[in-house]
Amino acid sequence: MSYILSKENFAKIGEFIYRKSGIYLEADKHYDKIAKYVDKRAKELEIDNFRKYFFALRFDDSDGIEFQELMNAVTVNETYFFREKDQFEVLANHILPNLHKKLPASKPIRILSAPCSTGEEPYSIILHIVEEGKVVEERDIEVVGIDIDSTVIEKANKASYTERSVHAIPPVTLSNWFTKKKFGYEIGEDLHGSVDFQVANVFDKQQMRKLGKFDVIFSRNMLIYFDDASRKEVAMTFYDMLNPGGYVLLGHAEYMSRIVSVFNAQKVNNCLIYQK
Repeated sequence: MSYILSKENFAKIGEFIYRKSGIYLEADKHYDKIAKYVDKRAKELEIDNFRKYFFALRFDDSDGIEFQELMNAVTVNETYFFREKDQFEVLANHILPNLHKKLPASKPIRILSAPCSTGEEPYSIILHIVEEGKVVEERDIEVVGIDIDSTVIEKANKASYTERSVHAIPPVTLSNWFTKKKFGYEIGEDLHGSVDFQVANVFDKQQMRKLGKFDVIFSRNMLIYFDDASRKEVAMTFYDMLNPGGYVLLGHAEYMSRIVSVFNAQKVNNCLIYQK
């Protein structure tokens, strides 16, 4: 099949995406997907060649909508509740009690999920917090979820999930906090809206500063999509966003010590956590 995006021009759009998002696209893996998307958007915009589309993407996209549409097509968002649940248990049973002891009583504990996809991770955080119960009874806890993909943020705000998404949740927890629907489950009224979902790009310094400071950052299985320079940039962004003594939790296949040396690595119940 012939696309308006040639394999030669794939390098141009790949470089543009890399500079804006830090995501590196390999031609062998991603050419067909991006080429199909460019054909689709060119038809919608009544554009007949790649040069015109690329010009529109680079110079006529003052509101960022075209780039957002492109990123929605690029990113992969597949997750489920309680994925790598040992980290949520370390959060509830180790990190939160430690922060609660150290922080002034009036200060909320702030937790960031980046990227949050359709909300399974931040709501898993919430579920472990409320089921542990002790800290949340005595202190405000704020959970923020961000993702570069605006479509998954829309889904996260709706908080409706498939059977597959909730398959790892214990039946009692599912019964207590979810409402069964015809085609899946919905977060119950008590928790619906307890996460502040926002569209944000971790490479946009202004967007990240606006989010404020955090005590815990979950960023699992995102850095594996970046090259070394991009990983270091994001790691230092997280470092700057953390309050003193704050924590970062990464995916099990990611190691902060291989990226930057500014965090103190700790092993808690077979989980590696990184403290500022």
